[in-house]
Amino acid sequence: MGVGAGTMMMASSAIGAVGTLYNISATKAANKREQARYEREALMAKIDAIEQENIRKDHLNQELANNLAFQSTASYYDDSRSFLNINKTATKKAVKDIDNIRIMGKSVTLKYREQMFENDVATAGKVFGGWVSIGQGLTSGYAMYDYYKEKGTTQKWWQV
Repeated sequence: MGVGAGTMMMASSAIGAVGTLYNISATKAANKREQARYEREALMAKIDAIEQENIRKDHLNQELANNLAFQSTASYYDDSRSFLNINKTATKKAVKDIDNIRIMGKSVTLKYREQMFENDVATAGKVFGGWVSIGQGLTSGYAMYDYYKEKGTTQKWWQV
């Protein structure tokens, strides 16, 4: 007694469904790994921005200290307009640089968040497509099984 063509088509659909379920699971796992990597990269970018900001603040403090040392040797008064203007200009430039560093840090972080969102959307599409594929495969397999069962054929799967 052999296995009929309808039974083989139903078995084929079931095996295809198992393969698609595995693909869905693998896609979700890959997305989780990517999310973790992007979160790690975003955190590193944030830390780098903080380090760059601190470096720039150190440069400003060093520049102000150098100006103060120069001022003391050059006989400028503490409230001299040119001395105050030099320090004010250095401070303005540092504040602008720090703002740019913060913007760039946020830009990189935003880039990673956008990539995580895009990955989530792509994964959801693949998962939905997988479920649709499973449904399509099982219904067509059952339809073929039902067709051959009603037909009452004694034809074997290797004779199809």
